[in-house]
Amino acid sequence: MINRSDYRLIRQLLLLAVVLDEKSFRNAARRLSISLPPLTAQIDELEARLKIRLLERSPRGVKPTPEAEALLPEIRRFIAQAGELEFAVKQIRQGHRALITIASVHEAMLSWVPKFREKLQADESDFSVFAREIDSGDIADFLKENPAALAIGYIPDPKNAPWGKLVITREAPVVIVPRSRELSRRQSVPLAELAGEDWVFPGRDISLRYVDKLTALCLERGFSPRVRHEVNSTMQQIAYASCGQGLALVPEYFAKLLPETVVALPLSDVEPCIELSLVWDKQTQSAVRDRAIEIAKSVTKIADPKPHKS
Repeated sequence: MINRSDYRLIRQLLLLAVVLDEKSFRNAARRLSISLPPLTAQIDELEARLKIRLLERSPRGVKPTPEAEALLPEIRRFIAQAGELEFAVKQIRQGHRALITIASVHEAMLSWVPKFREKLQADESDFSVFAREIDSGDIADFLKENPAALAIGYIPDPKNAPWGKLVITREAPVVIVPRSRELSRRQSVPLAELAGEDWVFPGRDISLRYVDKLTALCLERGFSPRVRHEVNSTMQQIAYASCGQGLALVPEYFAKLLPETVVALPLSDVEPCIELSLVWDKQTQSAVRDRAIEIAKSVTKIADPKPHKS
């Protein structure tokens, strides 16, 4: 049974998350629409309650202590669950009786997930979809905690995991080049020709298999990519490339989303090989999820990959 003290603790942990996001009490108070003294008092009470120091404070702002760093993932998980619960309640009020959660990488949320949601609700009017963003590297943990959910990311064949897998897109990478460079005037370019360039790659902690795939493409063409920046997202790759701090290999879908400062060049020596996949835990029974998978199969028509050109 949750008592009043527990509710107060939960609220204080949520306030802590906002302070850490903003790196400032003043900015956090503005975001929360409360005055500064009550906010600082709540965090002071939280530190006294837990008997640990959570924030390192300085004139430049605040940063988390190691203890706060350890707590923050659990707080963020709780916030995500609270958001899903609020969404579910709203959908039930609107007459929906089944909710399927999809944790997805950013690019699928922009493209495949909306099409799937439209088809799902056309076929099953009482179904609703709750989408949340995730990095490919976090999908295994997500499915352990949410075994009746679906996830989308850059995932190899799940040989050692109890997962089902459906490839929903297969595309070639393109290279992002600043428009100011002579290279940008080309219609296409062989990846092998770019051996001497600096590169902007995603961090391997974000999507290990995806980054390994990009690296392997370069190695197959005779060079090891000189990675100047490791970033957290594809849009950050594009931003760094826009500033002239390296070229970026990204899925061709992002060619539709580019600023005027860069262009996307097809790679003449690379076939479609970047797979975005829907995965689920086969060991968990869920009629709602299994029906969603059947509809996903009807939305997705991916041909077998072409043999690689030698």
